[in-house]
Amino acid sequence: MNKNMLAKEVAVSEKVTLSTAFKTVDAVLRVIAKTLAKGESVNLRGFGAFTVVNKPERILKNIHTGKPVTVPAHKSVRFKPSKETVTKLNK
Repeated sequence: MNKNMLAKEVAVSEKVTLSTAFKTVDAVLRVIAKTLAKGESVNLRGFGAFTVVNKPERILKNIHTGKPVTVPAHKSVRFKPSKETVTKLNK
């Protein structure tokens, strides 16, 4: 499912216009992105948690040449689904 499909599902399930659903989905994603950019986590009860994690510098091998390549330290986002979400997926 992509963002357009998500907005269409929101419009149908909540009986709102498609433009309202698109604006709502965009707003939610924008707030999540801004919060993560500040280094804060986003916890959505019953869905899951987005957290910022620090990845250390590491050395990998280029698969084409076999030469070592250094990947610099960086931040990444991790998503951990809630127990309720996992339970629903396993049914």
